[in-house]
Amino acid sequence: MNTYRYPYYRISRPTDNPLLQFKNQPLLTIGLSNQANNVVKIVSYIDTGSQWCLFRNAYAPFLGIKDYKKTDHSFSLAGIGGNNANTAYFHDLTLLVYTDHKNPKTKDAIAIQTKIGFVEKDFGIGGILGVYGFLDRFCFVGNIPEHYFELKQMF
Repeated sequence: MNTYRYPYYRISRPTDNPLLQFKNQPLLTIGLSNQANNVVKIVSYIDTGSQWCLFRNAYAPFLGIKDYKKTDHSFSLAGIGGNNANTAYFHDLTLLVYTDHKNPKTKDAIAIQTKIGFVEKDFGIGGILGVYGFLDRFCFVGNIPEHYFELKQMF
């Protein structure tokens, strides 16, 4: 099993409160690909609390999906607090996990055939990488003091 190391994105915030001074983000540039091999590269947040891989609906047309809502697989999403704040519409696509974060190339990526959800309401980042289709394939290990995280391939 291969292990890949990626840097945390550390955001410094001007504040006197030490609890708010830094924020470490597990961000990963991934690719989404369709059957015609069109690829969209997207900065995505690794979210161990999300069950699904979810993306902004603006990417759907670049992947040949004219109407992202036209699918047999959709449902309401509930975040913390349980409110149905959004709806996801799932399509069969290929998730590309680039093994070299400095030089992401499709030929060097780990390709995962999975269902990808496009959300009705944007959530502030290009994508969220959750359990189904991503974290069920990798062991995620964070090392915040050393400013990196690792993905260990499990399949």
